[in-house]
Amino acid sequence: MLIRMIINSVLKKTVFLLLFFLFLTSCKPKELNVSKHQLFVFGTLIDINIWHDDEQQVTDAVALISHTFNNMHHQWHAWKPGRLHQINQTLRNGQSVMLSREEAQFIQQTIDQAELSNHLFNPVIGELINLWGFHTDEYPILSPPPQPSEIEHLIQQNLTVKNLHLDGLNLMADNPHVWLDFGGIAKGLAVDLAVGILQQQQIENAIINAGGDLRSIGSKGKVPWRIAIQSPSDWTTVAELEIVGDESVFTSGNYQRYKEFDGKRYSHIIHPTTGMPVGEIVSATVITQDGISADAAATALIVAGSAHWLATAQSMGIKQALIINEQMQCTGTQAMIQRLQNLNIKCQAID
Repeated sequence: MLIRMIINSVLKKTVFLLLFFLFLTSCKPKELNVSKHQLFVFGTLIDINIWHDDEQQVTDAVALISHTFNNMHHQWHAWKPGRLHQINQTLRNGQSVMLSREEAQFIQQTIDQAELSNHLFNPVIGELINLWGFHTDEYPILSPPPQPSEIEHLIQQNLTVKNLHLDGLNLMADNPHVWLDFGGIAKGLAVDLAVGILQQQQIENAIINAGGDLRSIGSKGKVPWRIAIQSPSDWTTVAELEIVGDESVFTSGNYQRYKEFDGKRYSHIIHPTTGMPVGEIVSATVITQDGISADAAATALIVAGSAHWLATAQSMGIKQALIINEQMQCTGTQAMIQRLQNLNIKCQAID
């Protein structure tokens, strides 16, 4: 009897300790890992890294982001059938377009960025871009450049967003050569929409990388998200950068999409005043809070050139920018240079 009582007592204590251990285990915070997701849209790979403990919320968010991106790709394509093509055809026929609230908001943001850049970022010169043959998915382009007379005809139109007239939801254009092309700002809109979707799903820590253009929120646990800035010449790492909270880091370059003819290379980024491809600056990286302003500014700084990029950045409210020219000479704002880590090339800081 005594032995049975001792055994029962031991068993009770063992069960109690086991239950207590299970209770402690259930109370221990779940170990979080980064969930990685990849999409292919806009002709590039989209990497989405999320630090979150609710798998269903992550699954729902990624599915909605994928749907949103694919819809954008088909509806806002600069030259293929879709909503943007319909808008352009209507405007070029001298008629007005009734926009949705979201469309009007985006176009107003685009107009604002163009004006801040003194029209170096110019989303209405789609006809000029098409003339050069850059409305294609096949690179490099080996056809000859357009005739100077054709270029001159279009630049004489002096097309800017001032040719657009947005009144509420009603959009008109006063020149039949207006051709909206959002190639210089579409990724910015995309990552901004993606962050909005994540936040709607109560996801506070993630990074969305659209072919080197990215926006992050939160951090990766107790450490910040960390990215590399690549060299435009050989894709090696120029420097590393820790992302602080909600930031967008966008790089515009003229080294991937180009026309090549008779040994001469022509960048896909066109100067709206001269009608010619730009080539002096091969890479511009900017950091802002939202993707739209970062995307537009990165394009504008390349068009501005070495002599005017800083003034353009200041006009657009950009405090963090990094420029690399054809000779692989690096220049950046003081605020940008001081954030770079493991810098592999010499960079001059200016303000």
